[in-house]
Amino acid sequence: FKALGLAIGWGPAPAGARGPSPRVRARPTPADAAMSMSGHIGGAGTAPFVPTVSANAAEFVPGAGGGGMGGLAEPEMVQVVQDGMMYFVPEGEEGGSAPGIEAFDWTFGQGAVPVTGVYSTVADLSGPPRLQEYYRTRTMETLAQLDPNDPRLKEVPQEFHSIWPLDAEGTDDRAAGSFGHPSSVYKVISSNDGRAYVCRRFDTVRPPAKVAAVAQQSWTNIRHASIVALKEIQVKPSGVFFIHAFHPGARSLKGRIEATRQGAQENMVWSFLCQVGAAIRAAHLAGAAVRCVDANHILVTPDARFRVGGTGVYDVIEFEAASRKALADMQAVDIASLGKLALSLAVGAVIVDDVPAIRQGIEILRHNFSQSLCRCIEALISRPVSLSEMATLMSEALVSEVGVWQSAADALGDNLSREFENGRVVRLLMKLGAVNERPDSDVDVAWSESGDRYILKLFRDYVFHQVDENSRPVVDFGHMVNSLNKLDVGETEQVLLSTRDGRHVIVVTFADLKRKLEGAFADLYRTSAASPSHAGGGGQVNPKPKRKPEPKLKPKPMPKP
Repeated sequence: FKALGLAIGWGPAPAGARGPSPRVRARPTPADAAMSMSGHIGGAGTAPFVPTVSANAAEFVPGAGGGGMGGLAEPEMVQVVQDGMMYFVPEGEEGGSAPGIEAFDWTFGQGAVPVTGVYSTVADLSGPPRLQEYYRTRTMETLAQLDPNDPRLKEVPQEFHSIWPLDAEGTDDRAAGSFGHPSSVYKVISSNDGRAYVCRRFDTVRPPAKVAAVAQQSWTNIRHASIVALKEIQVKPSGVFFIHAFHPGARSLKGRIEATRQGAQENMVWSFLCQVGAAIRAAHLAGAAVRCVDANHILVTPDARFRVGGTGVYDVIEFEAASRKALADMQAVDIASLGKLALSLAVGAVIVDDVPAIRQGIEILRHNFSQSLCRCIEALISRPVSLSEMATLMSEALVSEVGVWQSAADALGDNLSREFENGRVVRLLMKLGAVNERPDSDVDVAWSESGDRYILKLFRDYVFHQVDENSRPVVDFGHMVNSLNKLDVGETEQVLLSTRDGRHVIVVTFADLKRKLEGAFADLYRTSAASPSHAGGGGQVNPKPKRKPEPKLKPKPMPKP
């Protein structure tokens, strides 16, 4: 879980908790910078913390003491740059280490937790690089598609698009696949809901439509995190199509074992037993048998998740054989297959029903793994085991597994909160970009240069176009994030805006700026919705005005001679 990372966030203090009193500073201090950044990268589900103007605060007067609040004595501040970020710290502390700050206490008066480090970088605004790469790869696999002229596009139903083959290269569609019949597997995207699915096609199987309907109803009602969900089964003259959920990056357990050629660690084997065992339990409690607990149909994803794939396929393509077997016998085979797969994962070789190979694998298991794991796998393979007994054999591992996944969920939740904060900023930037200096000719030419829009233009310069005393550009990401956070929450703090020539200044609060932005964007959106040329979100950039047609001149009658 190193890719997930564990970041500490800050949020508003609950009732009764201790926290810093609201205060406005003329220039940012390390605590201000940390708080403004923490509002952007902060904890899950918390609003960003921004200083608020107290009720008895003095009026903001431009130029008075550097723009400070009257009566508030400030130490002399100096500018420092660290990790590409600009901050102001008290004079004499610029060379020292970053002081610690106190995070808000969620234990209601039990003492604040010290959090070291004040300075943040731009990279802290998003998740860890490995986590970003993980989701980027998932997106690329989801959006992969064949060439539009590829003949294989006709092999899936018409309601799907963005087709991509999932079979290994060089696979013969006429050969028997993992289910004993020729089949082909594709990643598709549904035109109905826009989601990605796996479409498995069988050309040589013609089951009754009633059998497919019964299997579909049974497996669509079984929902479990370790079972690849079945969406629907389509029986058509061209073949039978099984539509399952798509999990990017998934590979078969057989492929993983053959690629590594070495046994897994014990905690991984226990995790496999817990995840797949829970899936089997859910199916059995629903009155079904999985029937596909084998190395070809257990999927492994990069996040160490094991899922049972291909559910419902055997119930349709082998419905006659299934009708002659007792449900209890098929369920017993599921549990025994779980033990054989756990043994295969532990020794690093696929073991099916070869008795000598099973005995040799158990000997390896006894010499390299704990007694509890050996006892669990031997029991699953050697004798019938009920669901309650299976849970008892895995009880200690289940407790550890819950803790591991709760930690992973906490880490993902923290990173999700960062992306949520990023989404707030993106919405503000899109609104500002749509309003500022708009070159439309459909509306008044001076629309974006007058009234509230002009003030928003000055605010844009205040946020992104700062310069120093030598007119050199200043890139201060902390200032940008802090200003956008205050704009989003409508802070009552006042800000000094200056025209580009420096001859005029305007004092306005972030709350006023927020109202002006919402109003200007609402006017723009109403104009766009009422214009037929902008229906559907299209339109041209700065379209040329249409010329009025010239009036037709009627020919004058010739005078009679």
